[in-house]
Amino acid sequence: MKTRTSTLLRVPFVLAVLALAAPASAQIAVTPALQTFAQSVMEDHPALREAQAALESAKAHARGQAQPLYNPELEFGYEDAVSETKEVGISQTFDLGGKRGARADVADAQVAAAQAQLAIARKGLLTSLLMALADYQAASDALDVAKRRVALDQEFLNLADRRNRAGDLPQTELLTARLTLSEARAAASTAAVAFSEAEEALRAIVGVSAPVPELQGNAPQSVPPVNTVTIETLPEMRVASMQAEAARSRISVAKRNRIPDPTVGLSIGDEREFTPLGNRTSTTTYGVRLSIPIPIRNSYGAEVEAAGSDLMVAEQSMRNQRRALEARIAASHSRLSTAIEAWREWQDSGAGSLEEQRRLLQRLWDAGEINAVDYIIQLNQTFATERAGIELRQRLWTTWFDWLGATAQIGEWMEITQ
Repeated sequence: MKTRTSTLLRVPFVLAVLALAAPASAQIAVTPALQTFAQSVMEDHPALREAQAALESAKAHARGQAQPLYNPELEFGYEDAVSETKEVGISQTFDLGGKRGARADVADAQVAAAQAQLAIARKGLLTSLLMALADYQAASDALDVAKRRVALDQEFLNLADRRNRAGDLPQTELLTARLTLSEARAAASTAAVAFSEAEEALRAIVGVSAPVPELQGNAPQSVPPVNTVTIETLPEMRVASMQAEAARSRISVAKRNRIPDPTVGLSIGDEREFTPLGNRTSTTTYGVRLSIPIPIRNSYGAEVEAAGSDLMVAEQSMRNQRRALEARIAASHSRLSTAIEAWREWQDSGAGSLEEQRRLLQRLWDAGEINAVDYIIQLNQTFATERAGIELRQRLWTTWFDWLGATAQIGEWMEITQ
């Protein structure tokens, strides 16, 4: 067991490659620590807050579109001529064409699209988080391997130097030991840079310093068939579908906008007349008014045509989105299958404990059964094998997370309530 203290604190874990003998049925364990970590990141992430705000905005617009289009109007009039007239009235424009309902249909489709966008943001964030975590853990393992190689090469060089001074080791083998240590230090520097980059990528998602849980186990050793995924249920497809539905509803809005909405008004007033003798007569007046717009200068036919073109664009975009989703699912399925097969072959190769192999090499060299060059070559091979195991497991994790993200199953797999 080991610990690492960095800007992102890390939970201790055993080197991945030393668990190569784990049974093939082992799977990544969704531990409480991992679940809590992911949930805490998602609760206050700006990307989700942005998508949630967009959804609330869409809902507010929907409420607005569901309101009546016209308010009643109060009218006041006064005329002072031969007679003095005062009147008050009220008028109301009526939505005879059903514009309110058509606009509400557009808004409802936009709300559904915003809900799907929120689902996309959630699964995208969770996928990115887990893949960054896998990269971080693999980079940390690789850095540990590189540091242990430097330590062993340094120890070997010190011993080789003492033997060379005693005349028991040729100068050429001592030079080989020095070159090997230089190479190990360069590799450790490269591993440190890779770890820093992985840490940066993870912190960009997490946002604050926090204990980072380990990924335990391996990805499942088989992947469901592609035909078990229903494209229409994916949030990306729902967004495209709802955008097409909104475009279709806009055609209805444009057509209904061509129907003139009449305005009906009622008024009551008082008309007063004065005779030459100074007498005054008063008469109560009543009025009814009806006005209807005449769509002569603008029939709004261009708007209907434009809405039809927008629908064609949305439908083609939906078809294009389907193709993209099918391609992504097929590709992620293929990558996961390849990673699973590579991991299975790696396990079947019978790689044993690399630490035991290193101890054996040390005993052989101490006994003089192998020379320094052979020892260095075989020792470096054990570290190369260890790094290969780390890379294989990393690829298995990332392709598994990519598959879960592509098929929108990652939240369900993590058992995180959406």
